[in-house]
Amino acid sequence: MTDKAGMYLSQKEVARLLGLPEVTVQRWIHQGKIPTKTLGKKTVLKKSEILNWAKAHDLDIKQNQSAQANNPQSLFSLTSAVEKGGIYVQIDAHDTYSAFENSLSQFSFLENEDKKLILNELINREELASTGIGNGIAIPHTRSRLHLNLDSAHIPVIFLKEPIPFNAVDKNPVSVLFMIFTTNVKEHLKMLAKLSYILQQNKILQLLADRNRDGNLIEQIKVVENEPH
Repeated sequence: MTDKAGMYLSQKEVARLLGLPEVTVQRWIHQGKIPTKTLGKKTVLKKSEILNWAKAHDLDIKQNQSAQANNPQSLFSLTSAVEKGGIYVQIDAHDTYSAFENSLSQFSFLENEDKKLILNELINREELASTGIGNGIAIPHTRSRLHLNLDSAHIPVIFLKEPIPFNAVDKNPVSVLFMIFTTNVKEHLKMLAKLSYILQQNKILQLLADRNRDGNLIEQIKVVENEPH
């Protein structure tokens, strides 16, 4: 039973929350791997600390999963992620750094976050290998997990004012960015897989080449995402 109006959790409740055997939670407690507190002579687990710890270690939270199950359209929905991220046009840039910096300045969903840190992480990822996938498209994302205040994936789509060099796989300059921000590794991999699929579809590539002139990009992503394949 939770203590102090749900502030603390028992080992059994933590195990249920994480979908793990209770003995695993016990082992983590003994090994000091999971945050605990001592009240008198009793070891307790504070709910807020457990939730933050689980998120930092990309562990699924079952109570959040049940909420998503009631709304299956929101579970790893690329359409929803793009809607939340937004579409931005005529973004000034002359190189990768300025493209990221000027794009980040537009994102209201990150207004309370450290955008300099995010920018550095995006650049760190590019230094490993370009995220330019060809056809004038790049899918920038951070190398490290950032603990952003997001409830689910956000994928802003950025149309640059002019194409820029990007060291893409096909050596062509890039003019469209799909920038990925997710809440855990599983969601990140799902978004990457879905993007990889839709960005091979001619109907999507044509909309991107036309710079979403008719404003149908999100609707077409929804159509392609829901097609059987």
